[in-house]
Amino acid sequence: MSERLDWIEEAAIENMKAHHACADVIAKDAATTLTVFLAAMAGGMTYAAKAIEQKSWTWFSIGATAFTVWFFVLSALLVWKCLMMRPIPPVYNEPRNLNQSGFELEALKEAELEGFQRRIDEAASRNARVAKWLNGLRLSAVGSPIIFILAATVAWAAGR
Repeated sequence: MSERLDWIEEAAIENMKAHHACADVIAKDAATTLTVFLAAMAGGMTYAAKAIEQKSWTWFSIGATAFTVWFFVLSALLVWKCLMMRPIPPVYNEPRNLNQSGFELEALKEAELEGFQRRIDEAASRNARVAKWLNGLRLSAVGSPIIFILAATVAWAAGR
């Protein structure tokens, strides 16, 4: 029985390590995405700043301002939902939880496997939630020309 538990424990450890590695990849991708979002926002802001400075609002500068605001919102959501530090369950349990006198090693291992499963489920859920937000925000960025076009069209129709 011990060989079986050892094998399951080893697999659980590797699974948790994979979830930790996945969390690192998602965080790095989110940071890269934020860099792109901030560059887009800065580009749009130059047109908005020019319009403010010259006190000359055109359909183009209004579209650029809407584009800039859109990327500000996307960037804020990206930081809030994907880049803020959030706990991830540890790979290994703490010694005070494992050192239970009065229990056989096999019984402790079986109980720890249940703990592993809970931690694995929590890590998988955390990663899935962050990845879903990251994917959604990236797709929203792809739609940014629509924001520009809508704002510019409204401004054009209003005679700006």
